[in-house]
Amino acid sequence: MPKNHAKTLLFLVAFFLSFDVFAADKALIIKGNERVDDDTILSFLDVAGLKKNSPIALQDSVKRLYESDLFLESKIYLQGDEIIVELQENPLISDVKFVGNKKIEDEALQSEIASKKRTVFTKAKLQNDLKRINEIYLKSGRFLTKIEPKIIQKDQNRVELIFEVFEGPKAKIGKIYFIGNQAYSDRELIDEISTKESKWWKFLSSADSYDSDRIEFDREKLRRFYGSNGYADFTTISSIAQITPQKDEFFVTFLLEEGIQYHVGEVNIINHVEKFDSSILNKEILLKKGKIYDSELVEKTVDKMVELMSEKSYAFAHIEPVLTRDKEAKIMNVDFVIQETPRIYIEQITISGNTRTMDQVIRRELRFREGDAYNVTKINRSKQRLENLGFFEKVEFKTKRIGDTDKVDLEIEVKEKKTGELTLGVGYSTVDRISANVGIKERNLFGTGQELGFNVQKSFARLTSEINYTKPYFMNLPIDVGFDIFKYEMNKRNSLIYDQTSNGITLRGDYMITEFLNHQLRYSYSEQTVSNIYEGASLSLKMLEGSYTSSGVGQSLSYDKRDNRLNPKEGYYASISQDYSGLGGNIKTIKHEGSAGYYLPTINKDFILKFVGRGGVIEGVGGQAVRSNYGFFLGGNNFRGFQYAGLGPRVQDSSGNASGGGVLGGKIYYVGTAEFLFPLGLPRELGVNGILFSDNGTVKGVDQQSRAGANISDSGSIRSSYGFSLAWSSPLGPIRLDFSKIAKKEQYDQTQSFRFSFGTNF
Repeated sequence: MPKNHAKTLLFLVAFFLSFDVFAADKALIIKGNERVDDDTILSFLDVAGLKKNSPIALQDSVKRLYESDLFLESKIYLQGDEIIVELQENPLISDVKFVGNKKIEDEALQSEIASKKRTVFTKAKLQNDLKRINEIYLKSGRFLTKIEPKIIQKDQNRVELIFEVFEGPKAKIGKIYFIGNQAYSDRELIDEISTKESKWWKFLSSADSYDSDRIEFDREKLRRFYGSNGYADFTTISSIAQITPQKDEFFVTFLLEEGIQYHVGEVNIINHVEKFDSSILNKEILLKKGKIYDSELVEKTVDKMVELMSEKSYAFAHIEPVLTRDKEAKIMNVDFVIQETPRIYIEQITISGNTRTMDQVIRRELRFREGDAYNVTKINRSKQRLENLGFFEKVEFKTKRIGDTDKVDLEIEVKEKKTGELTLGVGYSTVDRISANVGIKERNLFGTGQELGFNVQKSFARLTSEINYTKPYFMNLPIDVGFDIFKYEMNKRNSLIYDQTSNGITLRGDYMITEFLNHQLRYSYSEQTVSNIYEGASLSLKMLEGSYTSSGVGQSLSYDKRDNRLNPKEGYYASISQDYSGLGGNIKTIKHEGSAGYYLPTINKDFILKFVGRGGVIEGVGGQAVRSNYGFFLGGNNFRGFQYAGLGPRVQDSSGNASGGGVLGGKIYYVGTAEFLFPLGLPRELGVNGILFSDNGTVKGVDQQSRAGANISDSGSIRSSYGFSLAWSSPLGPIRLDFSKIAKKEQYDQTQSFRFSFGTNF
């Protein structure tokens, strides 16, 4: 008999031997309670029954006190004219610690046990916790693990609970057997499952360690593999894992029943929804008559049909594939049955989680309103637009149907993130030496969605500063307006061999022509001064001296189908732009530029291929030549491996050496970039990725009038660079290191082999 029950029985015997009755007017006194108040204790007692000398009341009261888990001991007895309830409270847990666990984190173990900090400690709870921790280690394949609890008494009736863990090694997979397979060999099936046999070279993998969850997952993988190859009747009868007496190795056996292989027969759509034209779903059918039956294609067909019906406002469309087997002919007929489904409308839209961002900032990005028909395409696009704002870590749309009606409430939950950015950058180049930049930007000013930024960059030869401001939805219209104010200073310590100062302003307005097509109109005004030209410079460079103004208009068209504008993983974009300078001022040119990019996930969305191409051409207007400092320059951020303006046309010095002359802006440029982003095997939450890159292109062409008899090196040859980047989305902000190597260059080009940049958010 348990000790606590024996004590209870003794109290009952003593109670009845010592007293005949409880007088109805006896007082009830509670003793020993420090944390638990009297009212709580009285809620466990049958006071009326106790005063009537009810044995059942006494037994039930003591039982409920023990079952509350609040008390280590409970006594009820008569003392004179009083009913005494004497209690000893269970201690509180002051802290819970794990010692010795290296393979399973504290947080993972803590989440599975009932003993928590500042909760009541009980031995029963401790025993259950030990059992649960042991189950966790057994499930992970560590059969030799031992857990020893230690209870340290503290003052004020508190205890510290320590679980000392002695982790054993993981049991490895010695051999995998398949029984019943005829269509595929053991080796072919092993390639399809995630569990692998232990080999010495697999020391970096955990696939050869026993994991019961992985075994269950492999049963599903086998089902999907056979199902996608026509074996619709396939089943895994059992999966048995036998451990050796030493408990260090498992032998896993899968008992299979393959069945027969089917080919696709008749495929039909059976529609039970009135006024819905199911013929539009025919194009979504992936199964082809006569081909081997594929269960995955059935699932994908259903998904595509449901998505299309959702676009037609049938939000809760239910399509069930009904399979009819003809085993003699080995034919599988498939009927996609559309169950009766009403059109759904949005009743109410609620937004939560935006403690800083105004509701209207979120609502104006939605492609639907209350009362609109439910459309999954518009909902997905709205979610994408909210993510593209860059204001939120998480955006979730939840649909709740209102009873059996044709209406739903849509809940939008967001989790805000820091939108202020403090950027600090450091770089090194062969000419500019060390460069640094400091920038500050707020992308969600006062929660209104407005953007304000300031950036300064200083190097050995350059000083640039910019102020940028954008106000979205100007005057509540779908137009974003803003301005950019800039000032650039470059001196002849760099390859330009002259001092140049530029300052100006650009006014711009953006609006959407279609959902994905954006148009920008802008006006720009700038002043430029060239001075302090190197005495030995050519006549063509000396002709640049003086002050000039440029005034002109421009426009851009951009089509963007990337899944995320800030962190794209798939999709594409394309843009073209034209800028005309000639509305007054000294500069009269027209410039055309274009760019396009394509993002392709490979193994999964953590491995991304990126291809980007861009180019441009600038021409003089009205017979005016393009001044070389108004041309295109490549290098630095727009062509890794070369310093700013590090490649392209250059004037030869007096000795015929172009590397010592000045750089000239080209009239034509084009660049192609390929990147492969991949994880480095570290936990995903760290946000560390590697990037392999290659940049290829050139800038060339100088107007004859700008040459002025100078000898100019302008091969127009393709330059190439490649390298590795380390990108870390650290808690303080993005950190990036670029290491570049030159594959092809001209002798006079200037290179840059390393760049480091750092940014932080606030």
